[in-house]
Amino acid sequence: MFFRYILTTIFLYIIIPITCNGQNKSSSHISGNISIDNTWDSVIYLSHIPTFAEMYVMSNEMILAKTVIDSLGYFKFNIDFLPKEENLYRLHIIKKRDTPATLIIGGKDENHLFLIANCFSNIQLKSNSSYPPFKYVTYGNSEANTAFQQISEMVFKADSIASESSASKRLLIEAQLHKDLLLIADSSNNFLVSLFAIYKTKFESNYLSNMDFYKSYIKRWKNQDNAYFKTFAKQLPINSNSYLIVISVILAFILTVIGFFLGKLRLKKSKNFEKLSIQERKIYEFLQDGATNQEISNHFNIGLSTVKSHVSSIYSKLNVSSRRDIVNMK
Repeated sequence: MFFRYILTTIFLYIIIPITCNGQNKSSSHISGNISIDNTWDSVIYLSHIPTFAEMYVMSNEMILAKTVIDSLGYFKFNIDFLPKEENLYRLHIIKKRDTPATLIIGGKDENHLFLIANCFSNIQLKSNSSYPPFKYVTYGNSEANTAFQQISEMVFKADSIASESSASKRLLIEAQLHKDLLLIADSSNNFLVSLFAIYKTKFESNYLSNMDFYKSYIKRWKNQDNAYFKTFAKQLPINSNSYLIVISVILAFILTVIGFFLGKLRLKKSKNFEKLSIQERKIYEFLQDGATNQEISNHFNIGLSTVKSHVSSIYSKLNVSSRRDIVNMK
């Protein structure tokens, strides 16, 4: 019995941490080659990105590890300490004399790269650009990260072309980009790749025109029990009270507009009614009760031609064309 306990303990605490799905944690790493000049520090940092909303947040607490970039541009991280679930990470370098928590966004000195990894990943990358260092990266053995990089390049290319285009052409480019990103999000089997494409669509501003897509998307990935999915779901107005607030605001605006025009219409009718003579007001009351010309003639002891003349004047002053219009007026 004691011998079985010893074997079980060894299995749980030694064998399981080393292997999973036939892979060996001891071989897991992120390695690569980047081209940098002497303005950059020869250290590269690995940070964990807890949600897509925090991709461009930087702090010392987010940094998990650092390693040296050698004289040929090579580096390597052992990542057996990462969790087995895939997460989003960031590699970044810094300019000499900058602090480790320096993040440069945009321009030739942009200093970071996002990638997907877990404790069993074996990721090899190569940068094909010096300015910025991570602009064009290729992966030798990671389909997910290749797709992730392609999304970034697609968005960068579209934004670059759109920035130099006319307003009408820019709208066409943005519409096509949005369509392409939704297609990637819908077809990718990797959740983090799919969600990255969604974030690049600026979903919070276009969910009303794609509500069915987002409802289906939430249903498709509902089993994702992680911070990435939960944060995204909370940001979607269709899954929060903010959606009801938006609808309420829209309805309130519509009702206000309707009320404004109805008020103007009532005011106009009120002013028109004031144009009626005393006799015309009396005949108007009979018309509202549905009286005929003959009944009005008999009641006021005036000729039919006079009644017709008054009715015609009432129509003109109230801007109506029939007795039914008068009956419906209040």
